Amino acid sequence: MISFFHNWVNYPYHHKGGHCMNSKTTCIYAVLFSLVLLAGCNDKEEVKNPPENAPVEDTANNNEGAKDDAFSFANFDLEVDYKENRTIDVDYENEKNSTEAKYQDDLNDQNLTSDEAMDKLTPIFKDFSFDQDTDEQEVIKQVKEAFSVEDGYEKFELEITFPDGTEKEYREM
Repeated sequence: MISFFHNWVNYPYHHKGGHCMNSKTTCIYAVLFSLVLLAGCNDKEEVKNPPENAPVEDTANNNEGAKDDAFSFANFDLEVDYKENRTIDVDYENEKNSTEAKYQDDLNDQNLTSDEAMDKLTPIFKDFSFDQDTDEQEVIKQVKEAFSVEDGYEKFELEITFPDGTEKEYREM
């Protein structure tokens, strides 16, 4: 089988006396490379039905429409690490052309992506009452309560991008 493939691939080189690159080999490698590239671009976290009026990050830094949005932020990234590689990881990104969501809670054996994650996160996010001007400890308190963060964690990191483009980081070790 291998010799057949070798002869088939190298036929133009051996039978035409050419010294140029084998076009069949080139095509095979191009197709394989394209398949690998396309497989890597598959985004399992993309939400197909984002909540209505969910804010998107405003790169122009204007506040147009920010008050009627479903959530008080455009991006939300929470990571709480415990011993033994247990974690709570929440990722939400609402850009102009797509929304992505991921919810992982190793303490409760939950790992959700896409619309399933959004179904879990929407009621939690709607209950948040903070904005970019809220005191840091109040934001941390609301997030800990909403995601049932237990004491004993090694790291608490929260990054939020608000609709006007303001980015804030909240940390506890």
